[in-house]
Amino acid sequence: MDPPLNERQLRTAKLEVRRHEVAAPEQITASFDVAADADAKPDIALEQTADGRWRVNVSIAGTRAALVERSPIEPVRVPSRKLTSGLARMKPEELAPSIPVDRDDLAIQPRLPKGLRDLRAYRDDRDIRPTTVFSPDGRWVYYDEHYPWRCLVRMTRPSGWSGSGVLIGPRHVLTASHCVDWTPGWLRVDVLYTNGNSLATAYGTLAYYVQKVTAANYSSTNLDDDYAVIVLDQRLGDRFGWFGARTYSDSWDDEILPWRNIGYPQDFSWTGELATYQRDFAMDETDFDSDSGGKALLSDTFDNWPGQSGSPVFGFWSDGPYVVGVTSGESSSDNFIAGGDRLTGLVRRARQENP
Repeated sequence: MDPPLNERQLRTAKLEVRRHEVAAPEQITASFDVAADADAKPDIALEQTADGRWRVNVSIAGTRAALVERSPIEPVRVPSRKLTSGLARMKPEELAPSIPVDRDDLAIQPRLPKGLRDLRAYRDDRDIRPTTVFSPDGRWVYYDEHYPWRCLVRMTRPSGWSGSGVLIGPRHVLTASHCVDWTPGWLRVDVLYTNGNSLATAYGTLAYYVQKVTAANYSSTNLDDDYAVIVLDQRLGDRFGWFGARTYSDSWDDEILPWRNIGYPQDFSWTGELATYQRDFAMDETDFDSDSGGKALLSDTFDNWPGQSGSPVFGFWSDGPYVVGVTSGESSSDNFIAGGDRLTGLVRRARQENP
């Protein structure tokens, strides 16, 4: 099986990424209560702010003060669905990457903001934990709204920021299973979150998994199935595009190849404010539990730190970027990436049942 395109091939080849029409945006409704000590009917006026938002001005005669009361966020349980025996039938091209037809902004390398270059220089002077980051650190801070770099998402659950993920379908996110809160609670994703801002926000409505992996039960028997696909309440992939998914081949083992990774490691920002990028590392496929489907990809040239969990490991082929693994964890000698047939099977099932 052909490996991903190398740097020279990427510079000369014209990638033919599939295009899709963007669905019409759904109507949204915002509700809030205004409490006042008068019975007069309020006057309501709308004005559009400089950033394109709508401001609602409410005036009530004969009242000393008005108080806007927002409904508290109610905890909800994100339903889950397990991938059982057999893989959903889907044509291979249906797992291909895609980009909105009206956006011709493909970039094979992300942009490094000039203001953040000093951060990398500072980090190179500090001690590096050898079990997860192999000197020299190969990660760079980036911010780029071009495809596919904008498809990175940050995951947040009730207990706080939980990790990274990537758009993998019209309304689907691929992440690590242990990044999902398998107890009652909401799951939020922010597209290209950086320093408190993001391109868009959505919430999970359904989680597909092979195994419910948590920090408490994480082990060599489940790390190869440490991935989940989240179905969102908004079609963010339609707006920004999405990555493809394909199964890793052991013919690519033990060779430095043009693999890429993007995520939100804590050692660059304790609260996951900064996205990072790394490239060119080797992986070795291993099956710790001798089952069929899930495979662990080991690497001692791929840098990993808490917060990167759920981030995609991918390469570029002639029709765009494909994810082959999900960042999972580390040991004293290697970092772990979850891959195998079950990864693509999970994406197939989620997209087939929730297009």
